[in-house]
Amino acid sequence: MAPRVLILYEYSAVGLPHGSAYIRLLQPLAHPSIKERFDVAFSPLYDGQGAEIVVVDRHWRPDCTPETARALLLDVRKNGAKLLYQIDDDLLALPANTPASAAKKEIVSLFLRGADGVIVSTRALQARYATRNEHVWVVANALDEQLLAQKKVVPTQDPSPLVLGYMGTFTHDDDLGMILPALRQVAQQVDSPLALQVIGAVAGANMWEQLQALPFPISRREPPVVEYPQFLPWFTANVHWDIGLAPLVDTPFNRAKSDIKFLDYAAAGVAGVYSDLPVYAESVRQGETGLLAANDTPSWVAALHTLIAQPSLRRDLARRAQEYLYEQRILAVRASTWADVLDTVLRDGER
Repeated sequence: MAPRVLILYEYSAVGLPHGSAYIRLLQPLAHPSIKERFDVAFSPLYDGQGAEIVVVDRHWRPDCTPETARALLLDVRKNGAKLLYQIDDDLLALPANTPASAAKKEIVSLFLRGADGVIVSTRALQARYATRNEHVWVVANALDEQLLAQKKVVPTQDPSPLVLGYMGTFTHDDDLGMILPALRQVAQQVDSPLALQVIGAVAGANMWEQLQALPFPISRREPPVVEYPQFLPWFTANVHWDIGLAPLVDTPFNRAKSDIKFLDYAAAGVAGVYSDLPVYAESVRQGETGLLAANDTPSWVAALHTLIAQPSLRRDLARRAQEYLYEQRILAVRASTWADVLDTVLRDGER
């Protein structure tokens, strides 16, 4: 009989799993390539369900408190299971300037120290949390190929207007603000008509006003469904950008992020410009799978000029990025890494 694994995924106040829960747990551990290795169940709550391993995700419940976290750790031990903690952001780097945010950081600390092991998405996170748990495994993000539209055929003719695009959660005002001067400058220097499409990303009215003040058309695209298993097929089938933008302000929190935006843009057949930070050091090979730009206006202007002026380079970058994605970063290739970590935990528990 396959070992039983219970996944306690992070979810919203209305009970929907967060996008990170789908990417990090629900899609990988339900993938057909590993379905025979474990008997996996998913649940928002823990009531003593029988399992050899319980995996808890990030902050877990929207109503989770430090007391709830301590109780879960005790209950899992009492029921004889191993507890793994999954965290894909440096949540301890966020400010704790309110009682609620301080409580969230305490929850993370409790799970990091109390778990039998920790699964993270980047080497930066592994280094960050190695002092809090002696067993920290890196499992890189990968996209579920079952959710991707068929590989894009990159256009052979130069479009008019040339469409820039940005997609992200509603936490990226600072990132977009960083490249506004570069976008203004490029628009004034090139002859090609430009347009910008934004999906999500902008939370503040002030940032939206600044975007609309750019000297080319700006539009916001709204996906019909925001839940991840429906959003990703829509995104990869319906986005037809020429250049994807991936600015990232250099902060301790951002330095531990994963390259998920690169994977998304690659899946959509988009050539991207990415902030030259450790986040993209492995997947974005300069001039091969994307362009890296330092976090200053001249570097972003130069990168955008390069892609605007060279449609053949845009096509080559998009093609090679997509090749990298399908060769190395889809679950058909990567889901086994998750199963290998679970096997390691079970073997350690038998010693």
